[in-house]
Amino acid sequence: MKPTIFLVSILLVALSAKSQLSGGAYAGANGVGGNFEIQNNDGRMIPIGAKEDTKGSPLLLDNWVKGTVILKNGVRFQDTALNYSLYEDKLYFKRFNQFYFVEGAISEFYLAKDSSLLHFVAGYPATKITNGTNFFQVLADGSRYQLLKWVRKKIREAYSYGGPTESAYVQQEAYCIFEKNSRTMFEVSNKPNVSAIKNTLSIEDTLWKAYWHNHPGNNKSEASMIHFVHYLNK
Repeated sequence: MKPTIFLVSILLVALSAKSQLSGGAYAGANGVGGNFEIQNNDGRMIPIGAKEDTKGSPLLLDNWVKGTVILKNGVRFQDTALNYSLYEDKLYFKRFNQFYFVEGAISEFYLAKDSSLLHFVAGYPATKITNGTNFFQVLADGSRYQLLKWVRKKIREAYSYGGPTESAYVQQEAYCIFEKNSRTMFEVSNKPNVSAIKNTLSIEDTLWKAYWHNHPGNNKSEASMIHFVHYLNK
């Protein structure tokens, strides 16, 4: 048996006592889930599944995908059925329609989406809305700066007079810059905006004007933020 498979087996055996699938029906091998729920050994519900009365999904991806997981002790392994709960900020493994997570042990992970890899890392300095355990998506990385994206989902309820209360998963986002040398975290904006990076980092006007002279375009897109951070890292 390969070491990576053996490691995953150990993790799942250890976790099977903590989490179990109960109730309802599962939507299918690639589905996010329908009317099902997960329960800890103490009976507390784990809110990973999309409930019947809540629109949308708490998960990052529509399908369970391949990925690479790196533990805090440096051990790496690969898996073919991973998904990230934006509602709980936890990475889940799926085995035989049961779901498991390794709480507190993961340093970073990669998820395959189409032809790209989504990279998530924990352990950054706390901000006003995050702590040192939260995962951030790494959008751009270089010798000095990282562009990070914090994404979460919460349940929002809408009330209508004389009608039923409706609930849906809604997504929240925030962009940050991590300065590697000083290990400083800068909160940039809640929406894509290159000018917010310039203002946050106090970029000199001469550098700013030179950049836009050579790279004209939309300064309010995530792609332009990524490009600008790569430019600053040169």
